[in-house]
Amino acid sequence: MSKSYLFVILLLFCVVGSLFSQQITSASPEVMQTLMTVSKRIRLDTCVLQVQYRMLSVTDANKPDKKKDNLMLLQIGLNISKFSDFFVLRGDSLREVHAAQKINLVESTNKLLPLLKGTTPLNVFKNYPAGKITVLDRVPLSTTYKYIEDREKPEWKMEPGNLTVCGYECRKATTSFRGRHYTAWYAPEIAVSEGPWKFWGLPGLILKVEDDRGHYTFEGVAIEKARGIVPIYILDQTYINTTKARFNKALKNFYDNPGGTIQASGVVQGGLPDNIQSRPYNPIELTDE
Repeated sequence: MSKSYLFVILLLFCVVGSLFSQQITSASPEVMQTLMTVSKRIRLDTCVLQVQYRMLSVTDANKPDKKKDNLMLLQIGLNISKFSDFFVLRGDSLREVHAAQKINLVESTNKLLPLLKGTTPLNVFKNYPAGKITVLDRVPLSTTYKYIEDREKPEWKMEPGNLTVCGYECRKATTSFRGRHYTAWYAPEIAVSEGPWKFWGLPGLILKVEDDRGHYTFEGVAIEKARGIVPIYILDQTYINTTKARFNKALKNFYDNPGGTIQASGVVQGGLPDNIQSRPYNPIELTDE
């Protein structure tokens, strides 16, 4: 048995163990899958402006004070924008460096796991293809799903109020979008009709947006013009092409019955412990409209 294959098996046992203990550890399946190959990058656009956001999310609606914290990056190009995990992007670059240096899988993985711990596999491409939004995301213990939806513009209502975010004076707007009510703060000084996640359509860059329950918050922490030629890319991988509704159903099925998902994945042969409980499910989109 090769060292690489043996190491993959060990990682799989770590994944299953983490699910039994009701927490995703540094060896989460999305991290494990990402570490296995160095994929070719397909260039979609060139980044001209980069915005870092702190994304806070409540995974258990019954525990609103317990929030997951991710550093996300919005890359704004001439035609396309990409919203993804800052550290996943760094991991993509480091994997290419490791491959060029001929660093073996075990050593490369040991270097990358601390960087990728707790990251999210979410990628949101706006205006790709034109007039659409492409989303890449994962159900644990599966390959990446890909779905395309219309680039729906939230119906914004301008409100009185000002807030300084990232050193920019921002104005207030509100909207109801996909089952949640949001307050957004946008900077007219930055005349780019963009924002984090699927938000856009205001006369200025959205630097902060939060739903009224405090379950999802995106707040800009750094803004800079791209240095040199920075490609906005999608990885040349095999994706499960689906619809948003089917992806959301698959994700909810995992949270409702993680044991069944593990069994169906083929990761474990034979029976599973009886105490694999359902996990809290609090998606950002509560409805499709």
